[in-house]
Amino acid sequence: MPAPKDTDTAAGRREPDPLAEPPPLPWPGGPTAWDDPSTRRAWRRHTAGTVLALAAWVAVWFALYGIMRHVFTLTSVVLLAYTVYAAYRLLWLLVAALPGTVRIRRTLRRHPWQSIEGAEHGFSAHPAAAKNEPWIAVPDPEAPDDPDARLPLLLVIHPGTHWWIRRMRPRATAEQRAEIDVLWCCGDPREAVVIAASASASASASASASASVSARTGGAKAPRRLVHLDQRNALVAARRHRGPAAADPQTPDRLRPALSHPPTARTMRDRMRRRVLLFVLLWPALLAVQIVIVVNGDHDRIGVLMTLLLAELAGLPLHIIVLLSTRRTTRLLAAHPWRPVDCTIRSRGRQQLVTVGNRILTPSPWRVYLPAHATRLWIAGDPGARCMVSLPGGARPLSFAPAR
Repeated sequence: MPAPKDTDTAAGRREPDPLAEPPPLPWPGGPTAWDDPSTRRAWRRHTAGTVLALAAWVAVWFALYGIMRHVFTLTSVVLLAYTVYAAYRLLWLLVAALPGTVRIRRTLRRHPWQSIEGAEHGFSAHPAAAKNEPWIAVPDPEAPDDPDARLPLLLVIHPGTHWWIRRMRPRATAEQRAEIDVLWCCGDPREAVVIAASASASASASASASASVSARTGGAKAPRRLVHLDQRNALVAARRHRGPAAADPQTPDRLRPALSHPPTARTMRDRMRRRVLLFVLLWPALLAVQIVIVVNGDHDRIGVLMTLLLAELAGLPLHIIVLLSTRRTTRLLAAHPWRPVDCTIRSRGRQQLVTVGNRILTPSPWRVYLPAHATRLWIAGDPGARCMVSLPGGARPLSFAPAR
């Protein structure tokens, strides 16, 4: 007697594959800010200026050091003061400004511009702000048509916001105030935004009276003075964005990228920060020691010089590969949502094998990362190529690849 047909198969329906890659995450329709050529030019100018500033601070230090070798008494005092301040500026450029250019580009590629004329700003505490910092008010995405519903964009004082704060001061001139009369805003003021000023003060005459206008159709001039503002902890708790993941960290939001999940974002941010900080502190220090040995002509320390050179040749490329790998995994988490799956975990020698559905995954590099008793995981990305896997909660994302 033939076996009865499966009703789902007979009806033409299939069981959903828990590992099937979901469709691309929906994003607000319409053109993004990155589609505008003037925005791309502004971002390139901003990035080039950041790199040139980094090179200039280093070049001036070496110039002062060269002068000090001939005029020691006067220049040494200047060099000491410059070294202290330049170290702060270099640290800010490497840790905040350069990564900020990447965050600016990411935000511009995802959101359209909003042109806001006559945005309110101030220095006193805003009722919706969690910190006492200078602020610029923009419309609330939940009530864009309500003129009384405004969210503050907090401008934490650092070298990147000095230009804006000088034009927000009560004693600023009329010409300075006119430069920020038209505010360009891109992003979600409850999470992260990019602000810019108009390239011409006369742009306010042609800006739209609406609170939210695309730069491609609003008639405003090109943007300049791009600044990235992290708003995740800038607002009081009642005004912050709260999705399913914010309400329950153990519940993934399949409509938002995995990187927007708070534990995942915090882990990846700390991971990149530690690796960049080690890169900034370790390798320049080793290079400085080598330069001192060469300049002083200390032949007795030639062994130390060669040891440091070999360490740089072996370790620096590896460190760069680790940074690029961290960047790739961050982009993967920014492009895919977390989705829960059932699993079984076993070991083959020192290699860990994770079976999910009909696929077998292994950590990269091959080490045991997950507890053997785990029966449920979160996965982001295509498991047929490379994906990110974490225990429920998303607090420890790890790179996995198909086992061979």
